[in-house]
Amino acid sequence: MKKLNLKEAAGEFEMINSETYVFYNAETGEFGHYMEGVDPEYDDRERFEGDDWIAGPDVYEINEYGMMVDFADGVTDPRASELLSVALDGKGAFRRFRDVLHRVGLTKEWEVFRRNAYADIVREWCNDNKIPYEDVSPDSGPNN
Repeated sequence: MKKLNLKEAAGEFEMINSETYVFYNAETGEFGHYMEGVDPEYDDRERFEGDDWIAGPDVYEINEYGMMVDFADGVTDPRASELLSVALDGKGAFRRFRDVLHRVGLTKEWEVFRRNAYADIVREWCNDNKIPYEDVSPDSGPNN
């Protein structure tokens, strides 16, 4: 079984949403995507039914909203924490959260937190599926 690059896998998992699923081929080390009802070229889940393909987590297992709540709860500035928490209430929470991050100057901190949260998800997924992985630092930025 090929060793998985943690940072690459975290980037793949970031693509997961309510219509996009990620699969990992344990033999080749490649990722594949299934996009439900979006594009006929990618609407072929059957190609991932072989024994070599392992399904990535779904959007509910990733729970990016939960990541945002955890981040807001961990912000040490009480005013910024309160603004972020209020932004997360109701419809449009993702957009409002990003707007508040920008306004309070915490965008970079959120990006690091989010990358690390995705890395944790990948580690857990690898451990659950007995996939060996290369544990590189995810917070070194997208191009490092």
